[in-house]
Amino acid sequence: MKPIKVIYNIIIFGLIVIVFRNWFLWPEIIGGDWQYLFPEMLRKFSFFPLSWDPANGNGLGGISPIYSLIIYNNFTISIATYLHIPWVIVYKIFWFGLFIALSILSSTTLLKSILSNVKYWQLIIGGVIFTSNTYILMIVGGGQMGVALAYSVAPLVLAWFIKIIHNSSFIIHHSFIAGLALGAQVMFDSRIAYITMLAVGVYYVLDTKYYELAKKSIRLAIPIGIAILLHASWILPMFLFRQNPFGDLGQSYTGSGMVRFLSFAHFSDALALLHPNWPENLFGKVYFMRPEFLFLSILAYSSLLFLKKSNRTIIFFTLLGLLGSFLAKGTNEPFGEVYIWLFEHVPGFVLFRDPTKWYLMIALSYSVLIPFSLLQISRKVSSVKYLVLAAFLLFWLFLIRPAILGQLGGTFQQHEIPKEYIVLKDFLHDKSEFFRTLWIPRGIRFNYFSNNHLIVALEKLFGTRYISTETKTYLQELGIKYIIVPFDPLGEIFVTNRKYDEEQYKDTIKRLETLSWLTRLHGFGRIAVFEVPHPKDRFWLTKNGKISYTMINPVDYDLTISITEPQNLIFSENYNPSWIAQSDGFTAVSSKTSMGLNSFFFDKAGDYHIKVIFAQERYFRIGWVIASITLTIVIFAILALKHKKE
Repeated sequence: MKPIKVIYNIIIFGLIVIVFRNWFLWPEIIGGDWQYLFPEMLRKFSFFPLSWDPANGNGLGGISPIYSLIIYNNFTISIATYLHIPWVIVYKIFWFGLFIALSILSSTTLLKSILSNVKYWQLIIGGVIFTSNTYILMIVGGGQMGVALAYSVAPLVLAWFIKIIHNSSFIIHHSFIAGLALGAQVMFDSRIAYITMLAVGVYYVLDTKYYELAKKSIRLAIPIGIAILLHASWILPMFLFRQNPFGDLGQSYTGSGMVRFLSFAHFSDALALLHPNWPENLFGKVYFMRPEFLFLSILAYSSLLFLKKSNRTIIFFTLLGLLGSFLAKGTNEPFGEVYIWLFEHVPGFVLFRDPTKWYLMIALSYSVLIPFSLLQISRKVSSVKYLVLAAFLLFWLFLIRPAILGQLGGTFQQHEIPKEYIVLKDFLHDKSEFFRTLWIPRGIRFNYFSNNHLIVALEKLFGTRYISTETKTYLQELGIKYIIVPFDPLGEIFVTNRKYDEEQYKDTIKRLETLSWLTRLHGFGRIAVFEVPHPKDRFWLTKNGKISYTMINPVDYDLTISITEPQNLIFSENYNPSWIAQSDGFTAVSSKTSMGLNSFFFDKAGDYHIKVIFAQERYFRIGWVIASITLTIVIFAILALKHKKE
């Protein structure tokens, strides 16, 4: 390797190490949405995730809207479990480390594939911009690693699809590789995949002549079809049962009011590749525009000044950056109503109640346009071309200086596991019976949960932070045994004006202490634990009778029931018509109770041995078979075609 390349590698390696150093120096990564998992919790996860998870639906069960990400999550946990590798090492490699590696490798791959005679230092610049801009630093600081991994693979997906569209000859293994890359991106986050494919669509329109439409459309259909087949495990049931995974999320996810509320970025922020929450990442706290960031947009779009002839690639990335800037501002001016119209009418746009996801387009654009502009500038001042590179890197370090100085929060800050939560975990784990815990107002990342010990957030259950005597029966029927007011060491729950409010915490405990039917348990430090008397089990009868059951897994239960009169069997998980109770000569489909739970009616007295199963699981398993066959065929085809080419 040439000495200059060694220097470049040292530069990018040093910058990445400085920015992300805390991830690998600290014993644990704790912060944001990154869930802490106790060793006992790792046993809950199986290699092949089931269609129904009791922990979803606010602890009342449901099909996860992020099922594909759970596939990867369970895969990494299985590595830790079966190979006896500490989970902390596994997630630092396969989540946080993989994000860094993929971001650099895929962004440099994109540059090499679309710029002719690209310089090595251009690859360095592109990788730095894509991996350490304010948007993605806020995402990873917030622990949204599914989004981060999908973001990191976006340049790779775009690069392979551009090859498929632009090349005059059709190379089948390019389609196979593009299909695998897109399948991986959908697994990490389907919203980021949606944005990437929209970018592919823009390139397709710009690069394709009318007489090539059919030919290139077929080329695109192959990798898209592969990606769909790779996700047959959840796409097949969703299609057959006509279910919308976001249909039960309510107006907070699908209403235009929430879109307006979450439109934090202004057009100037987006144009400057400046996340509106930078650098604190406090929800709703938007900072003033930092004019120095606008130099990035000036540098990026000055690439148009260096076009000696029509260059569709540069024009494409220019349009991509402008489109991303327009969408990332959400409902803010100019033409904010356009975003509302798109949200309400364009299929799939409902996924983007948070418009900042569109920053991906800007990051993709600037990671190409800025290296291109810098090359042209260096050619104009060839005597000091290395000074151009050095000046930009110093300027970039200045822009992201909070990351360099260790001033970012979330996963970039060191946190310890409070001893109180270890004591609470041991207390709950030692109990074998089924029950739920109600957290006021909601849980914290140090919750302990399992398939038998589930977590319910009060603010999601009632839309309030308080409970009353009238709710006693309701909580008992939900199987809630303990009510917990969490100790909030990170100041994220009891907050007033974005600051921790000790009075909120104390007031919540005082209100619970006034309820005579609750018994406070001691020994948990600053975590307040109250016991609810006589909670119901997972299955219970509305009248007299005996019942016993065994959970084979969360989609399969064996029950023995003895009743002396007709009555209902209540299964205290969220209603879904796919829950079926069956035995020889008897089948009952679930009906919905007034509480939104499952109910099976037995019209005759007698003894019953039944199975309660989730019927959709069968189709999830068929989908797994389809996905496994597809993955095997595609990998072998790529290897065979590569061997044949050699």
